[in-house]
Parts: sequence; C-alpha cells; structure tokens
Amino acid sequence: MRERAIAKGEDLEARLTTVDRDRKVLVRFIGAQMVEAQYDTGGKPLKGGMHDFYKLPNYDKKALTKQGSEKLAQFFNLRRASTETVERECTKEFTRAVVRVRLVDKWGQPAGSGEAAANTAEASFKHAIKKYGDDFRAAENDVIARAGKRAFVQAVVYATATDEIFDATGEMERKAEAQGVQDEGGAGRPKFPSAINTKAFAHLAGKYVDEASDGDLEGVAKLCRAFKNPAAVRPLLDAVTDEQERRRLERDGDEGI
Repeated sequence: MRERAIAKGEDLEARLTTVDRDRKVLVRFIGAQMVEAQYDTGGKPLKGGMHDFYKLPNYDKKALTKQGSEKLAQFFNLRRASTETVERECTKEFTRAVVRVRLVDKWGQPAGSGEAAANTAEASFKHAIKKYGDDFRAAENDVIARAGKRAFVQAVVYATATDEIFDATGEMERKAEAQGVQDEGGAGRPKFPSAINTKAFAHLAGKYVDEASDGDLEGVAKLCRAFKNPAAVRPLLDAVTDEQERRRLERDGDEGI
C-alpha cells in the first residue's frame, strides 16, 4: 500500500525524463565548456596545463581543479556560504588543518558541503620548508588555504552529484602530488600580471597578490567577473578570492559568513 501511495503521488516517469535530460546537459557542458589538462608522453598532467580537470593513468575518474570547480559551481548557481576550520594543529615541526566548506544555491538554501585536510607532511610543503624559515608554524595560513580549496572542490562535486565523473575523495590529488603534479589553484605565491592596462590597478603590476589592499582585491575581483573572456582571467580571480578568504579567516577566525 505504501509503495502504491508513493507512486500515485509522484510521476516517476516524468522525473526520470527530467533527470535524463539534465544529465545530458551536464555532460554537454563538461565537454563544451570545461578544458581538460595537457599531458606529457607518460600521461601525467603538465605543470601549468592543469586547466579544469585531469586524469591519471589507471584511474577511471577525473579530478577537478579549483578552476574547474568554480566553473561547475557557477553553472549550477552555487556559491560558498561559509568556511570553517574544524581542526587545527600548529607546531614548529608540523602543521595541519581540517576545513569544512558549505555551499548554498541561488535562493540561499543549503546545497552541500565538503570537508578536507592538509598538512605539512605533504611533499609540496616539505620541499618548501626554507620558504617558512624551517618553522612550519609560518605555513599555517597556506595549509588552511589548501584544505579549504580541497573542501570546496569536494563540496561542488557532491552538490552537483558529479561524483561518478569526478573524484570526491581526494585520492587522485594525493596520487598526483606524489608524482610531482599539483593543482596550480593551491600552489605557490601568485602574482598580478607584469602589465595591467586598467589605470586604477596599474600599480599592482608584478606584485604579489597578498601585497594588495583589501580595496584593491575587491576591485580586481569585480573587474575579473565582468571580463568578456572569463577563462582568460580565471587564474587571477582564483588567486584574489583565495587571498580574500585567507584574510577573512585570519580576521574573523573560524566563523562562517
């Protein structure tokens, strides 16, 4: 009787048609609007050519980069609602963090969340120990930023129900890092372009993104979002929004926004 009541109250055939149609649109979007990585002769993603997603040899699924997850979130009208550091450990020898990211839809309703970790035992941090003056406490903000990037990617995959296409576990990213490949969205200290034509931001040319004022970051972000060719400025927009989020966490602590 209960099964009949469920069937009577819902047109399952119509729902199936809608799901099938939406899935085809999603696959078409990924194929037409998202750019796959460039690879070397061994099938490893090239540094500087990670683009929106990549594959590794012997893996069926693809891995989203931060750039790719931003595109997918935009397509589904999702935005970050809060970022919270739920676990933190910080010593001279070792720093780790676990970050949770929550997403909302265009109506402000909860759409999904992701939780991911990062720590200085990872190869990229170990190789950059000199950058932190042999003291991993100085790496805390970078560790939190990387964990936040991973949590955002995971949240987008879950919220868009694309985990059958894209890896949501982080396994592929860890495997890629072990092979010396890292998503550019979470690596290095990004700079502004060496030449900026917009007069209001010309003084930022060649500077590190973390040297800009809050007002300049906000202005550059608005300019990038209004750019006619969004893909061309996506790396800069990602770097700016990452720095804004890092500052928010430093200023406000772990409370969501």
